[in-house]
Amino acid sequence: MINKILVATDSSAASNRAVEMAAQMAEQYDSELHIIHVIRDMQIPFEIKEIPELEPQALESFHNAREEVMRKIAESVLRLAKEKAGKVSAGKIQTVIGAGDPATSILDLARRQKVDLIVIGTRGLGKLKGQILGSVSRKVSNNAETSCLIVR
Repeated sequence: MINKILVATDSSAASNRAVEMAAQMAEQYDSELHIIHVIRDMQIPFEIKEIPELEPQALESFHNAREEVMRKIAESVLRLAKEKAGKVSAGKIQTVIGAGDPATSILDLARRQKVDLIVIGTRGLGKLKGQILGSVSRKVSNNAETSCLIVR
């Protein structure tokens, strides 16, 4: 039985198709639907921190501004995904903002929530658009403790 479904979204075409598929399955199986968007870490290289002209406050200010913008984007992405899913599924829909490595965040949430199925698109908005299967979807499918559905 499929009681909990987790779908990852970054607003790419592939992840939008994954949200639609996950919502259809949630409706069919009367399952909870969890939607996650992950904010990738952006580490400032150590060498940049050593540049004398850059004040530590400027770097911290940049980091805080970036974090605020990325959180607002994540909230918007999740709101749109939840609206899209809600048009298909009348079930319970929860949204989560993750942080760090997307695959790791998805896998961690899947374990914590004890989901029965992870749904993910083949390729997101990453830099390597030419790959047949995205690195996040590959890492998730290779390391998941539960079944995965990769939506093309």
